[in-house]
Order: sequence, then structure tokens, then C-alpha cells
Amino acid sequence: MSASPPVTRPAAREHGLGYALLGGLAVTLIAILIGGGLFTWLLLATRGPSAPQLLPADTQLYATTTPNLGGVIELEQLRRALSEGLGVPDPAALAAPVERLLGVSYREHVVTWLGSEVAVAVRGVDPAALAGPDPGAALLRNGEVLFLFGSKNDPQAQAFLVQHRAAREAAGERIRTQEQGAVTIYTAEGSPPSPIAAFALIDHYVIFSNSAAAVAAFAAAEPGASGDLASLPAFVAFEQQLTPARGGAIYTDGSPAGEAARAALGALLRGLAEEAQAQASARSRSW
Repeated sequence: MSASPPVTRPAAREHGLGYALLGGLAVTLIAILIGGGLFTWLLLATRGPSAPQLLPADTQLYATTTPNLGGVIELEQLRRALSEGLGVPDPAALAAPVERLLGVSYREHVVTWLGSEVAVAVRGVDPAALAGPDPGAALLRNGEVLFLFGSKNDPQAQAFLVQHRAAREAAGERIRTQEQGAVTIYTAEGSPPSPIAAFALIDHYVIFSNSAAAVAAFAAAEPGASGDLASLPAFVAFEQQLTPARGGAIYTDGSPAGEAARAALGALLRGLAEEAQAQASARSRSW
């Protein structure tokens, strides 16, 4: 019986460095796609409801920047929105009065939590009540204004609110607290109308308002319920304009009240800037 001929195996192919490089690139690409998808999912899953989902449908004005995945406010876009949308000629002049209102350093106590979304909502405005010589002050007396700042770090945002309260109480203000579910609403007692009369951290937003009732309503709102701003067809069309290239936009309900609210909000912000500039000028003359 003759022996079987030896089996000849095919020679192993030498893939070389090129194949190894392609394989490494493929693995890297898959990792990037999975990691990027996971990051986006985590961001959306922890983001919570949007501000328009918590605002009533009768909101007359909503001005906002465009949120981005980077989570960093684009200052140049914010300046352009203030200048072009609200008629603030020198938005940079707002930095000093805003920091004075906050009572803490922006660089040390705000940038640690501030995300890419900044918005203002106004409702309850009667145009006739804003027709006087100071529409900004009239807006604080007669309307509801909410300033909303997206938080990317809620523990740091809550720490900021505690520091803000302490600074105001050290200056002689009385701040009371009201618990509404898991939300703590802070309200200044006996103070004149102010854009920071009430404040809270709600659903990843730091909120300042002239109205404690407006803050409480925001905290009590149910996302997805009928009757919110986000469900209005006109607002849905507005949100489609919020592309990264645009940076920000202003929605009004199309009524005279909405346009009056825009003008009054611009007057309020210009007044803050002009007051700061006057104070700086007075200090320079005193030296």
C-alpha cells in the first residue's frame, strides 16, 4: 500500500504594513463612531426637556441662542444677537452690570456650569403699560420675564446660586426659599422690581426672573403637555431657523404685545449698559 502524497498547504500571504494600517484605521473609525454616538445619546438623555416645552403657549417673546454639542456659549454670536435682535449697541458693556447683579465672579463661578444655551422669555405684556418713558422698568413691573441659562453641570450651578444668594444677603437683601418638589425657588423680599427678584435651578436651567410666580409655573410645567410654546406651529417653524450658522433668533407671537415686549427688553438691557457706563465715567472723574 503506497503512502499518500504529502498535502501541500498554500503559502501564507504576507499582508504587510498596509493591511495592518487599514485594519487599525477601521477599528479606530468604529470606535469613534460608537464613542460619538454614545456621547450624543448621553447628552440628549440627560438634557431633559427644552425650555419651550416648559413655557406656556401665550409666551409673547422668546429669544435664544442656538445650543451646540460643544456646550460652550459662542460670545460673538451672543453679541450679534443682542445688537441686531434687541438693539443693544455695545453688548460688551453688559458684562460689568451683569456681574454686579450676580454678585460673584463670572470667570470663577459661572463658566464652570454655563452651557451653550441662553434664552429670554416674556409674557403677560400689555402694550399700553409699556408706552411710557422707561419701557424697560415698565416691563419689570407689568410683565413676566424669564432669563434662562443652560447648565452643563448642575452641582456647580446650584453652588453658584448659593453663592449668589449669600452675596445678596451680605449686601442687606432678604432672600426667602420655597420648596416646590425637588426645586428650591429663591425670592427677594421687599425689593423693587428687578430681573433677578427670583431665581432657581430647574431641569438643567438656571433661571432668573422678576416674578416668583413665573419661576414656580416653569417648575410645575409638564413637558409634552398640551398648551406649551413648543407645540405651536409658528414656534415649530421658528425653531427650524436655529441652525449653528445663525447662532440665535427671536420669536414673537406676531401681536403688538410681542413687538412691545421686544422693544422693552432691548430698553431694559440698554439701560443696564448705560448705567454701568455712567458709573464708570463718574469713577474716572473722581480720580
